[in-house]
Amino acid sequence: MDVHFQPAGIYVSDLDLWLDPAEGVEAAWLSHGHSDHARGLHRRAWATPETLEIYGERWPESVGRDRRAVGYGEQFEWRGAQCTVLPAGHILGAAQLLIEHRGERLVYSGDIKLRAPLCGVAAEIAPCDRLIIECTFGLPIYHFLERDDAAVRIVAFARECLDEGVTPVFYGYALGRGQEIVHGLCRAGIPVAVHGAVARFIPLYEQAGYGFDGWQPYEAKQTRGKALVLTPSMGRIVEARGKNFRVAYVSGWAALANARAKAGAEELIPYSDHGDFSELVAMIERSGARRVDLVHGYTEAFAHILRQRGIDAHAAGALTGVEDDAAEI
Repeated sequence: MDVHFQPAGIYVSDLDLWLDPAEGVEAAWLSHGHSDHARGLHRRAWATPETLEIYGERWPESVGRDRRAVGYGEQFEWRGAQCTVLPAGHILGAAQLLIEHRGERLVYSGDIKLRAPLCGVAAEIAPCDRLIIECTFGLPIYHFLERDDAAVRIVAFARECLDEGVTPVFYGYALGRGQEIVHGLCRAGIPVAVHGAVARFIPLYEQAGYGFDGWQPYEAKQTRGKALVLTPSMGRIVEARGKNFRVAYVSGWAALANARAKAGAEELIPYSDHGDFSELVAMIERSGARRVDLVHGYTEAFAHILRQRGIDAHAAGALTGVEDDAAEI
């Protein structure tokens, strides 16, 4: 299949199909609901039901257009190709797309992780001839926690703070990690106050079967005795309120010591909805792909590392560089 990497997205010209395009197109596959992937008004779009719900929240003008929901393990046909939807483990509804056309198997991963997520479905690795995979954390310096270890660290920090009469603060991005943090705290019976940007998507996670008993909307003057899940943009507000708060940073970037100063955090918990270096290598090797195209992140460096391992890896043109929407990471 002829694949073009362009500023507007990834274009499979044989099928006239765009993968996570940045602007409106005739036919699009949307891998997940983050704003750097599900955007633009498309004449026709395929995605999982959860992703379409999120996409519709952010792009209400898309409701009523030709939006086609396909669940994990389901297939659809497009211009002679058989397309299969596979879980990606990233956030709620995140999916890979396996395209089979004229004897070739191509997989587009979207954002992906191999370790099981706190909320979501673990990724499935499909054998393929060609793999297009994101590599946001494609350097050996990035090592992340397993989900159970991350949950233990989150709960332990919250309880330690509350026992000392201090308010624990977790920075959680609006979609994905924020809900996972809230879910873990609620399961442990810890009272939680949640910023509206994170709370907005909790009902979608509840529809998918995840429990959030006991959370309350965040109110600045009613934080005593609660753990707070806020967006990173509120960091300066927390700093201004003084020593009654302690901050934990739950992120892939927390794998680096300098994240403590950058995030204004005391506790670093390296848990991500993206794969770390070892996960990315494992997924690529398990796919058996003869060619690997790398998008987002440390593409040039990671391609060099993979080629040293005997893998035909390429940094994918216009999409190279660290993701613009780091707020989703």
